Amino acid sequence: MKRTAAVCALALGVTACGDGNPFTTVTTPVAQTPDTTTTEVPSAILNDLERISFDASNNTLTVTGLTQDGVPLVNEYRHVATSFVDGFETFTGQNDPIGRHATAFVASREGGLQAGVVMTGGQFNRFFGGSFFERTGAYEAPVAPDAAFDVTYVGNYAGGLNLPGPLTDRFPVAPGVDVDVDLPQQTAYVRGLMFVNVDLNDMSIEGEIYNRTGVFGMDPATGQIAENSTTPGFLGLPDLVLIDGSIDNDGGFTGMLEVDGDVGNAVGEFAGVIGGPGGNAIVGGTTVAEYTDLLENEIEYGVFVLDQCQVTDTDPICVNSFQP
Repeated sequence: MKRTAAVCALALGVTACGDGNPFTTVTTPVAQTPDTTTTEVPSAILNDLERISFDASNNTLTVTGLTQDGVPLVNEYRHVATSFVDGFETFTGQNDPIGRHATAFVASREGGLQAGVVMTGGQFNRFFGGSFFERTGAYEAPVAPDAAFDVTYVGNYAGGLNLPGPLTDRFPVAPGVDVDVDLPQQTAYVRGLMFVNVDLNDMSIEGEIYNRTGVFGMDPATGQIAENSTTPGFLGLPDLVLIDGSIDNDGGFTGMLEVDGDVGNAVGEFAGVIGGPGGNAIVGGTTVAEYTDLLENEIEYGVFVLDQCQVTDTDPICVNSFQP
């Protein structure tokens, strides 16, 4: 375990956790898998994970190293038929009704690209999670259109958030459990859209994660975020912008995140890798914390899988990326 955070139920716009620093940091080496990956995930984004392995052809996911998601340490998750977030497959894991529940969002692209985020729901004042990405194929640099110097990538964003989410598949608890027992929660999650521009002259990257919506468990009587609720509640979250992004010679990149409009105040970081034939896709992860006054001590780990805009695309971002 490298980073954990206190978890509590919050009302929208109302703080309820009290004072104190919820972060605990213990140095652990970034996981490496020799001969299979050309990328290294920064420790702040990897956090509590070692790696994920997603088989898109069979819709299977294995997660390695996440604290308290079961035995063995390599754990196969269950696929959810209807994804929680567009563009990603959803998986969940729980070993028994009083054990932690984990939710994962994953996607892959041609060229050995895959990325995912895994988050447990809160229990015993803590949550665990992190993001992972990799490229196993060789790097092919993207090529800008004629008379241009940059390329644009678009797609979906998914994140896990350290607050209670709506209960959808937590194992049922047998009758007789004391009401004071701290039962496992499902994690709240974030869905959004994303685009980035890659400058091929100075090898820089910038962009935005927008239309961000948090999905929480909600008490229908009060409209507040609540544990043990099957009712979803929705909250618009601030857009995040990618700044100071730099790309290395192998297509890997890192940078910082700010809330859109709040210049100079970094709230997190991003990292990822360009891959696929002709550099036609990007995968990566984020970590961000304390970015809105509506919540307190919020921590989010996210993942993105983006495709390069083509002249035939109808997405407005892509259409505009080819305009003079």
